[in-house]
Amino acid sequence: MSPKDFEKAPNNFSWINPVGGYGDMLMVAGVIRQAAEQVPSRRYNLVRRTRYSIIFENHEAIAQIGYPPKGAQVQRVDYWAMERPGPGLQRPYQILARGFGLQTPIEEKLYLPGALDRDPFLETFLPWKKLNVVIAPASDSPRKVMNPLLWHRLVDYLLAEGAFVMQVGLLHELHIRNAYSVRGMTTPQQLIAFLKKCSLVVSSDNFIMHAAHLAGTPAVVVWGPTPHEVYGYPEQVHVQASPNCDLEKGESCIVSYKNQGGKLYGTPCPLGDRHCISQVRPEEIYEACKKSLRYG
Repeated sequence: MSPKDFEKAPNNFSWINPVGGYGDMLMVAGVIRQAAEQVPSRRYNLVRRTRYSIIFENHEAIAQIGYPPKGAQVQRVDYWAMERPGPGLQRPYQILARGFGLQTPIEEKLYLPGALDRDPFLETFLPWKKLNVVIAPASDSPRKVMNPLLWHRLVDYLLAEGAFVMQVGLLHELHIRNAYSVRGMTTPQQLIAFLKKCSLVVSSDNFIMHAAHLAGTPAVVVWGPTPHEVYGYPEQVHVQASPNCDLEKGESCIVSYKNQGGKLYGTPCPLGDRHCISQVRPEEIYEACKKSLRYG
């Protein structure tokens, strides 16, 4: 539906069914904000899902969060099934924008509504140093996760550099040795405010990578089965693993057309410790950290 169609029927609110990760939701929030800026009368309803409501509460383009009636119009946001993702105009944000009737290419503006809440504990009681580094090694997909022993070694390098290293993420995620854990302590709004105070983020392909972009904090992102040209951001430093299987460079084993209906995304790589992302050397990530701090 184009912006002109929205103007003709401003009260015909379609429903958004949120699917994907938190990073995907930051993109959706940005796209619908831009759509509402182009057509100020345009609003959307959001299907209530406990995990995502905090991303969209107080969003200017959301009329209500609830449950759609029978026969309601539902707006898709599963960009990976809408079009084939790729670089340039096939980046996820661009696909989503077209799905909401926006002309592309369009500036990719992630968005998180509401005030960025500063947490007094994180602001006051953490032993901050001149160099404060956040690591985020986890992912919803085991195929994006590097061997934790490699993260241990990276943390040791950063500590030797005099950095204060903190780990963010969910409370149940594996703790990386010698990293100060603040897992499970922040809302998305608090996390963005927290990242703004940090010197550097080192992350896998996950929500924190998107959050660092939104916060404007320099980031080093370690990529395995997903290509940074498609999902990353140009200002970040990317460490891209080479395929250790029959995939060609730039291909992904967990994109929709290879993912067997979503079955592979939540499964470990059959190569075990030989899977692509675990072939990245901690020394290479450490050098990327120094490069990012030098030029970020």
